[in-house]
Amino acid sequence: MSSLIRMARPALRVWAAVLAGLALAFGGVAAAAFASGSTVLPVSSARTPAWTNGQTVTVQYAQNFFCDTSVPASAPSGCEVGTAANTGPVANADRSVLYVLVPLFANPSPAAMCAVASCPNHPLDIDLSRIAGALGASPGAVASVPLPAHSHILDGPAGGWWQIKVVAVTNQAAWAQLAAGKSETTMNALIATPGSGVIGPVPTNLYLFFNVVGK
Repeated sequence: MSSLIRMARPALRVWAAVLAGLALAFGGVAAAAFASGSTVLPVSSARTPAWTNGQTVTVQYAQNFFCDTSVPASAPSGCEVGTAANTGPVANADRSVLYVLVPLFANPSPAAMCAVASCPNHPLDIDLSRIAGALGASPGAVASVPLPAHSHILDGPAGGWWQIKVVAVTNQAAWAQLAAGKSETTMNALIATPGSGVIGPVPTNLYLFFNVVGK
């Protein structure tokens, strides 16, 4: 993880500005709302798009998220970025992976699939203190922030519990390539290309439960 942070530090410092903007956007009354709780009631019929194998698919969330509380987190949700879960929601060593693509620049096109703290059956907040150094922030400043806007790439058309990994995208050109490729293969190629602006994946203690239900 330390080597990833060293490689990511120059680009991820952009996220510090993003988070500062989020703090302003969710200040005052909105901040109090986040402090009072992290989740909404699960919505079993809720759906969002995702990309996999070159296609846009629809996923349906059958139940709420899970975060491994054996990994300490300061966010009310109990969710964090930077350390993988010690245990998952079920005993299954071979879990599917959902890559959460986070744009670290303004006005990505196409727009992120989920706006800030809006996706169904996701946590509303998350602890970024473990990657605070890469963000150019103090751990306390990012210990509980609204879940950033993001899009989804799946490692295949599976269902059930998905392990979440975060991938940062620092420029529009890379975001457009990901949107055109719509696949883990495209994402991995960009991650392997120096200077592409795609950085990760970063582990989390978060799992989401959903099924691919259509194209």
